[in-house]
Amino acid sequence: MISEETSEPVVSIIVPVYNLEAYVDRCLESVAGQTFGRFEAIVVDDGSCDGSWAAIQRHAAADARIVAVHKENQGVARARETALAHVRGRYVCFLDGDDWWEPDMLERMVAAIEEEGDCDMVCCGYTRVSRTYRTAVPERNLGVMDGDVFLQSVVGHEIMPAMWSKIYRRELFGESLCHYPMPMGQDLLLNLQIGCRVARVRTIDYVGYNYLQRAGSSIHRNKLTFDYCKKFAECVDDIFARNAGAVAPERAEFLSLVSGLWWYVGYISKSSNSWRGSDELARKLHEMAPRYRKALRTIFSGKQLLLFRLDRWRALRPAVIALSTVFRWGESIKRRLSR
Repeated sequence: MISEETSEPVVSIIVPVYNLEAYVDRCLESVAGQTFGRFEAIVVDDGSCDGSWAAIQRHAAADARIVAVHKENQGVARARETALAHVRGRYVCFLDGDDWWEPDMLERMVAAIEEEGDCDMVCCGYTRVSRTYRTAVPERNLGVMDGDVFLQSVVGHEIMPAMWSKIYRRELFGESLCHYPMPMGQDLLLNLQIGCRVARVRTIDYVGYNYLQRAGSSIHRNKLTFDYCKKFAECVDDIFARNAGAVAPERAEFLSLVSGLWWYVGYISKSSNSWRGSDELARKLHEMAPRYRKALRTIFSGKQLLLFRLDRWRALRPAVIALSTVFRWGESIKRRLSR
């Protein structure tokens, strides 16, 4: 249990910031207002060109628990890497500079990981926020899982693959952890590496993270290209090669397939993207998928697998585009009706 007699931080919060002047005040106010006060917040300004650095310094001057760090622009992966070199807490949490926490976020997460003494990390739900709506997205598979189940849940997006909405034991972030400078999916790649190290992961029925969807964020700026799909597959293969002792070869092959298939289906679902079914990556996915047909049906929807099967033939590219458009409209209508 946590002792109140020491001033050492229990949790180290890592907050990367780049040109978020309009959002960082709300973010850091939500940190300072936590009901659990035993934390340090390491806020890394990644060479912002706006007033973000001045705002961070203002919050650091007002609250000694907030540590301001400034560096040249190298991307969010390097910003987090810089912050990890400064952490002192028993646990580590991540918070993006344009998002914010509910007041009891830290209290609930620390209590959850302390209750399960042998858990390495805890995941909670989040709220998706835009200009027109708020939607709570709770974790679905509640309870405790082992590292292998966590790996599959991350690559299959059954658990939100982001670093935020989670609390980690500090020991998970060792020197061998690679920060791949990808434009998207950096969090998933980090969680894959962590999944190779964890023994037990807990998911709880709590929604405490507010995730802001906005036009200027990296996920909206970066287009999902085929070259990205290939590069991401290479990163995943590199992770499993580095962790060969933790994941059996056949299991690594299946997890790589799930990861590659997830991004590739996203690529072929966009009408503006060209057919790439003859490329080595696409052919590899089509060759591997039949061996794991039953397992893939538990992860992907029938609609996703149908698009993937049809994509094998160039002549059916118009059918894939038409079906993906219909499926997308259907999902949009369903979301609107559920609000």
